[in-house]
Amino acid sequence: EGRAPLKPFSDVKEMVDKLSILFHKMSLDLGEKFDMLVEMDTLDLDTRKGKAPGGYQYYLQKSRVPFIFMNAAGLQGDLETMIHEAGHAFHSMYCGHLELIGERSYPIEFAEVASMSMELMTQEQWGEFYGPEEVNRARLGHLEGVIFLLPWIATIDSFQHWIYSNPEHTREERKFAWNAIRDRFGSNMDWGDYKIHRDTSWQQQGHLFGVPFYYVEYGIAQLGALQLWRTQRKDPGKALSDYSNGMTLGNTKTLPELFSAADIELGFGEEHLSSLIKEVRVAMAELD
Repeated sequence: EGRAPLKPFSDVKEMVDKLSILFHKMSLDLGEKFDMLVEMDTLDLDTRKGKAPGGYQYYLQKSRVPFIFMNAAGLQGDLETMIHEAGHAFHSMYCGHLELIGERSYPIEFAEVASMSMELMTQEQWGEFYGPEEVNRARLGHLEGVIFLLPWIATIDSFQHWIYSNPEHTREERKFAWNAIRDRFGSNMDWGDYKIHRDTSWQQQGHLFGVPFYYVEYGIAQLGALQLWRTQRKDPGKALSDYSNGMTLGNTKTLPELFSAADIELGFGEEHLSSLIKEVRVAMAELD
């Protein structure tokens, strides 16, 4: 019998109130930025009949205030989504002083650094929503997701390249290619009688249908986010300073320069990735 799902909050008001406390504990700056979103009434977070699915942050260029949309149902995933979108909102607010819209339209690879790093850097404050045992469970689940995500991103990106390099492929060829790529980047899981579902498991990734070749950016960003989180584990003040230094620049610098401004490396070498995954494993061992 499985465990009941984590329930960090009972309604949206509780989530917002506790997030305000959480961000204020991290820094006065983040706390005030979050409170501004609440005061400006730019949060549409409740789920309701007829409401579109999903979650996103959208910057209102005229008022220069972020708008956050999501469908909260009281689950851990909802909390992570809200923190993720708050990270995007903070990014928009940090670079909102820039004059031109193009300067404020930051590159995708760095946009997700803002959101993914906020998920990680808030982890130590998740006790606002949970008791000691549950908070460790929530944090462990999130870190496990980080490790799972990177090879999945590699799988999806490689599959997209194969699809567009072989436009005349048959269904059987596509199935064979997908399974070969999953074997390369995936685990040794025994699918048993469910192998037929493995053959088509690529269909769960909507990016393949709606935004071709948009997915590897999450991997690039996750590596940056992990570095900010690693810094935070040693020096929380420096991590927040590095975060704001990078986000304030908007789209006025190249991607390598944005990473450099946040004192993180834009790199994909084996040693670099191994050091980040090692940090995740250390953190997981501390929580287990």
